[in-house]
Amino acid sequence: MTPLIAECTGLWRRTLLVEADGSRDTGTNVQWLQGISMFVDVRGPGEGFAGHLDQRLDVFEWTRLVDLQPPGPPDAGRMSWAGEVLVEVGVHADYSEHWERESGPTQPCWGLLLASDDATGVLVRVGERFGWAYRSAGAGEISLGVVDGTGWQITDSADARRVGAVVSPRLTSGQLRVDDDITWQIQESEGSVTL
Repeated sequence: MTPLIAECTGLWRRTLLVEADGSRDTGTNVQWLQGISMFVDVRGPGEGFAGHLDQRLDVFEWTRLVDLQPPGPPDAGRMSWAGEVLVEVGVHADYSEHWERESGPTQPCWGLLLASDDATGVLVRVGERFGWAYRSAGAGEISLGVVDGTGWQITDSADARRVGAVVSPRLTSGQLRVDDDITWQIQESEGSVTL
């Protein structure tokens, strides 16, 4: 049975990767936070990406607007349910991944695509979780965290030094600031954004 993007909202953990040679990985910490269409994906030290998820029939394609790795082939997989497990089978590469959703609320659910002079950013919120990603000429970050009251604390990041840091996004007049010197212009918004 083919899922819909709307059924994928939430935080997913990869529980299995089977590569083309048959090798299996069940230990790498890979997490994917899916909002309405925007997402943030953290894959351990130095790896992660964020952007838009699109669907055509059973093929899901992750368009990477922020990526800590050099560009590769299109990231697309055929998706199906196996009970509560979401199974992804590569379209442009030979692999299979199993994803299991973490429990927790999925509202509020919203996303922002951001831009500044030389940078692109994505901020996604799903329930009590958030994903923050940006890439500029000199820096970048891909992180996931938990919203607790007014504090947004990073729990997982491609940069281990960011784990435990608190970010405080502030929204004013079509602009966003996230504890740095960059003033982000909102390029796209989905859902009802509440900070």
